[in-house]
Amino acid sequence: MGFLGGVDDLERFLTRSCYLSIGSVPVSWALMVFLVADSGWHFSYLLGAVLPLIAAYLGIRGKREIRTGMSATAFGLAFVSLPLMIALGYLAGM
Repeated sequence: MGFLGGVDDLERFLTRSCYLSIGSVPVSWALMVFLVADSGWHFSYLLGAVLPLIAAYLGIRGKREIRTGMSATAFGLAFVSLPLMIALGYLAGM
């Protein structure tokens, strides 16, 4: 199972998924603060506050319990939350 660099090691996959999901939390919160200051509050910004926290929890738990599906879900949630938040904020502002 190669992931971000073609490494076929399960421990590296779990570690990278965990770190990427944890790293998405401050990025998402910073983007949320920027967007709130720029265009005002939209309820779609709650996705930027909640989904990365859920992803970080799943990433940590998936690494601890050695569950690849949970780690992949955590990475997917962390990756999808930012574009989804921006898209819903754009649609609400129209």
